[in-house]
Amino acid sequence: MNIAFFSESYKPYLSGVTNSIETLKKGLEGLGHKVMVFSPSYPGADKMQDVYRFPSLPAPYPGYRLTIPVPGKYFGLLKETKIDVIHSHSPYQLGLLSMKYARKLNVPFVFTMHTMLGKYMHYVPLIPDKLLDLISSRYIKGFCNRCDRVIVPTQKVKEQLSSIGITSKIEIVPTGIDLSLAAAADPSGIRGKYGIPDGAKLLIFVGRLAKEKNITFLLKAFEVIRSRNNNVYFILAARGPMEAELRKTAPKGVIFAGEISYPKVLDYYAASDIFVFSSLSETQGLVLAEAMASGIPQVAVAAEGVSDVVRDGITGFLTPLSIEEFSKKILGLLEDRDLWTTMSKASKDAARSDYSKEVFARKIELIYKNVI
Repeated sequence: MNIAFFSESYKPYLSGVTNSIETLKKGLEGLGHKVMVFSPSYPGADKMQDVYRFPSLPAPYPGYRLTIPVPGKYFGLLKETKIDVIHSHSPYQLGLLSMKYARKLNVPFVFTMHTMLGKYMHYVPLIPDKLLDLISSRYIKGFCNRCDRVIVPTQKVKEQLSSIGITSKIEIVPTGIDLSLAAAADPSGIRGKYGIPDGAKLLIFVGRLAKEKNITFLLKAFEVIRSRNNNVYFILAARGPMEAELRKTAPKGVIFAGEISYPKVLDYYAASDIFVFSSLSETQGLVLAEAMASGIPQVAVAAEGVSDVVRDGITGFLTPLSIEEFSKKILGLLEDRDLWTTMSKASKDAARSDYSKEVFARKIELIYKNVI
């Protein structure tokens, strides 16, 4: 098949969406398909094979770009390539343009809902969040009901979309991971680089330092943990709009490592003992699956999307939004090496069975064949 991806973010921009698209692209190519990616331009970005750029402008969110969907741009290329299916990873500018292209070419249009958009409305100035949330829900309903298939990573997201009146068929396909990259991770040198003593325990968070990730909760929980065990450190492999504010309030033992490129960040997972997560806005939380693939247990707040990934009591723990409960689970896991080992193995097993790149690509391939 000849497949066209349209996305409002792609390499070199770092995000879970970017990683998901890149993993799926490689998986489908491994099955013998051709995948073309259409995304915004980024200043200074290198040219990439089969990647085509639209003009773009800076966005309010750092590093993100607002795509300018030039009418007709690349339509001739799509027609000449004889595209079999168009798959959008965004419902906005490029989502609308790619849907129009699919109708003109008479090919199926598939959409993946990567992000629960209502959780990010605080980045839109001047308009009240509740009004934006209502507008967003109505827009998403209208967009999805014009798709031939909608793909979501978890049951929870499917339920949310169904609740706002989406009637298009929704398929659940968890985002995959290239397990070979996790297996090749090299943790040596990571702890030494940041002066973490031998024998110390290390917690890790990977993601964005942003309001929707609830990082303040993690820092408060770590403060409790540190008060009971001062041989624990916490590394944040992340960057974002809240970094300066978080640095001012971070307790001793917190390390701000900055944004780490993929797959280099897998070395950081491998050097750590527990992945911690308190986001309340995830569709899936690809970083949780990456932690599983790296063999480190997860302690996370039980939230939408997250609860579909972390297997409570098996690969890690889910807790209420309670600093005391959250820190208690982490301390217990750090002190019980047998339990840690059992959860580490269960995490790797879960990653192999549910989140491999190959499983991911085959499921999406089947959806394409069905809609065609």
